[in-house]
Amino acid sequence: MAKDKNIEAAERRTSHRIEVSLALVVRGKDKHGEPFEDTTQSYNLSRDGASFLTTRELVPDQEVKLTIPRRRGAQANFETTGEVRRITSTKEGEWEIGVHFTGPRLRTYMSESA
Repeated sequence: MAKDKNIEAAERRTSHRIEVSLALVVRGKDKHGEPFEDTTQSYNLSRDGASFLTTRELVPDQEVKLTIPRRRGAQANFETTGEVRRITSTKEGEWEIGVHFTGPRLRTYMSESA
């Protein structure tokens, strides 16, 4: 069933994903209800969501708060909320998380060289 949910989510994507490593702060509650703040990095990003690695075990459909710290040329940090859509165990104690933004979406992504 989880595999089918991942396939359905992939078919619903409405924006192009790019592989990019950006600093990312994730806040929420883990699987056991414990509050956390985790500093990690994205490994892909789109206008509608982000994927990242974490040592926090999360659950599907839970809400998290995401902050991408201010980049060169940006006025402020990008802050939004998101819903956990994909969880994949990568190795002992580490998970690959896919989040769909439920709050503000990214307008565009511009590389540092632009």
